[in-house]
Amino acid sequence: MNTARAELLKLATLPALALTVVLTWAVTTLIALVAQGGPDPVPVVRAGFLVLGVLAATSEYDGGQIHTTLLCTPRRARLQVTKTLVLTLATVPIAVVTVLLAGTGNPVYLVLTTVLAAAVGTLLRHALAAVVVVLGYYYVLGPFVRDSFDDSLWLPAGWTVAAVLAATVAVVRRDA
Repeated sequence: MNTARAELLKLATLPALALTVVLTWAVTTLIALVAQGGPDPVPVVRAGFLVLGVLAATSEYDGGQIHTTLLCTPRRARLQVTKTLVLTLATVPIAVVTVLLAGTGNPVYLVLTTVLAAAVGTLLRHALAAVVVVLGYYYVLGPFVRDSFDDSLWLPAGWTVAAVLAATVAVVRRDA
């Protein structure tokens, strides 16, 4: 329980995460107001959730805070599962508010998107590289994949589980 509390405190006190949430809500509101009855704003503001996930995962690697975390919680698999659960629970209200502001969308999709981005961030350990990968997938490669294959591959649920498992294995096996 202390690990979950510590992870939640880390998320709540990161200024970049708060700024990302505020900007995501502002852009959602702006698009919803300007494009009333027009295009769905959720595909555009999904970028905010991708950045949120990446920043949540990579922030500890900048400056070496991960070393302190691993000293306090040496069971790495348990730590990674806790990080994923805390991020998931913290993202739910943000996603619900975003969907309410947009007037459309699915908060579960946005939460899964955030967790997937966090897993990629954990695998790569560098915010810029992870942001390029997830934004490239969702906005460049993804539309081609969606057009070529069944839509179930496009949905992030399966990809999220695979990415979280890969991130957990990576955290357990590699040096900090």
